Amino acid sequence: MIGHVLKMLWQERRKYAGVLMEQMLIFIILMVSMVALFGAIDKYREPGLLNTDDVVFFGYMLHGGGNGSLEDTREVEQGMNIIIEKLRKEPFVVVITRSDGLAPYLRSDVYYDEMFADTVKADGKSVGVIVKFADKEAESVFQPKLEEGEWLTNNVLEDGSRPAVITRQLMDKLGWSEAIGKRLYLGGRTLTIVGISPGVKQNVFSDMPTAIIIPRDEEQLFSYEECCAKIKPGHEDEFHSCFSKEYKRLGLAEKAVSLCYEMSGLKRESMFDVVSGVAMRAIPTAFLLLFAFIGTFGLFWLNSKKRKVEFALRLVVGATKQRLIGLVVMESLILSVLAALPGMVLFGFVYEWTRVNVAAIGMTLVVMIVFAVFSAWWPAYKVAQVNPVEAMREA
Repeated sequence: MIGHVLKMLWQERRKYAGVLMEQMLIFIILMVSMVALFGAIDKYREPGLLNTDDVVFFGYMLHGGGNGSLEDTREVEQGMNIIIEKLRKEPFVVVITRSDGLAPYLRSDVYYDEMFADTVKADGKSVGVIVKFADKEAESVFQPKLEEGEWLTNNVLEDGSRPAVITRQLMDKLGWSEAIGKRLYLGGRTLTIVGISPGVKQNVFSDMPTAIIIPRDEEQLFSYEECCAKIKPGHEDEFHSCFSKEYKRLGLAEKAVSLCYEMSGLKRESMFDVVSGVAMRAIPTAFLLLFAFIGTFGLFWLNSKKRKVEFALRLVVGATKQRLIGLVVMESLILSVLAALPGMVLFGFVYEWTRVNVAAIGMTLVVMIVFAVFSAWWPAYKVAQVNPVEAMREA
């Protein structure tokens, strides 16, 4: 049947040339959209996203940023200590963590490179890392996944070193197959690795940086501090009101700006650029696919009407209705496959043959096949209902 259909398409090539070119264009545009969509989904599903469900970020920013006076920093820090202790006693608060550089969705990737970059040394090697400071409560708030070991539990271990959780990326750069219990050196600190993380992403669609997580010193002072509270669902407004009330009561507003956000909202904002980019491709592609479907459907409809006598003769000589439906649908399928070939060649030159990209082009082919079947099915069904006697009379 395929050879017969190819011969028919060649004989009617002028009629089908426009549809073929249209489907070539659709396949290429659809392929680009699918690659972008599958790439975004793969990034979203990567390990390394911290759990921010029912988490509220709150903190402060000194007036003048990092140029605030040390005295103001100490006063605001002491005030925050009082506020946090007050909030911990509230019935709607589950746990509160204090960190710097760990809470996601607060900064661009460039900011981390500028503010948290450092170098660790081990086995005679030096590796650039992003340093993140955290406390033991961060495990309960963000629920980070660990491949091995445990989260930070103490600021100082029994041997006097500091605990550290490293990412798989750092472990690979050091060429280690095992890391638990090994020593690292960072800015005068001796660190002992207690846990290995698959990675910690700073934004939803970011690459996972080579990072190390170490305890946040109690005496460590920042002009900007991350405090995150895990709260009971539905108590966001209550938490915000309580924090703002205490912040104003202590007179901290004169020295620093208070910050309080739901992290679910920050997560959505961090996704906006990528999601909107995918949508900007997907929406026009969907409309183009719809209009192309209408055009292809119309072509097969008109073509089937013109070939009414031919189909009637096929029925007379013994063709079944199912065979006629198969013939028309096969024409559409072969046309779509031929239209896909240039796009697949282009794919081989433009994209890498990764698992995600191959899945994307596979889905593109599936969509085009479904497109071909549905655009030809109704005309094929109507063809199968033709009455040979009436068709011959009309002829």
